[in-house]
Amino acid sequence: MAIAVHVPDDTWRMPLTVRYYEADQQNVVFHGWYLNYFDEAFTAYAEAIGYSIQRAHADGADWMVVHSEIEWHGSLRWPDAAEIAVSAVHVGNSSMTIDFAALRDGEAVCSARNVYVMVDAEEYTRIEVPQALREALGRGQSLRRPRAGR
Repeated sequence: MAIAVHVPDDTWRMPLTVRYYEADQQNVVFHGWYLNYFDEAFTAYAEAIGYSIQRAHADGADWMVVHSEIEWHGSLRWPDAAEIAVSAVHVGNSSMTIDFAALRDGEAVCSARNVYVMVDAEEYTRIEVPQALREALGRGQSLRRPRAGR
């Protein structure tokens, strides 16, 4: 399915500079790095909204990716300056759906949707999203929308 990406100006963003070792011989970022970028951005976003991974652990909670959808619209190259946009799309009982967009000069080169499940930090069994995290995430918006054609 083709995806259109729209990132409002007020969407939280993490700055990123593509590092040499993330690019192949054509200076294009290897596809696997994007999921690392998005996970790093979610961790930074959680800290920025007041619910860091350290706070989650203190509350006996952790989050794990259980599903990812990713689509490329272009590519980052070494040594591009980029931003990773993050928006919470939905918070369920035990999961969170988060949208990401890798942006270069304001244009999306890659977008993704991750579903994170909350787990007990010791037993790794599913638990409810802590109320403090639920409130911190608030009501975000989707950065990705289906579009007709390719």
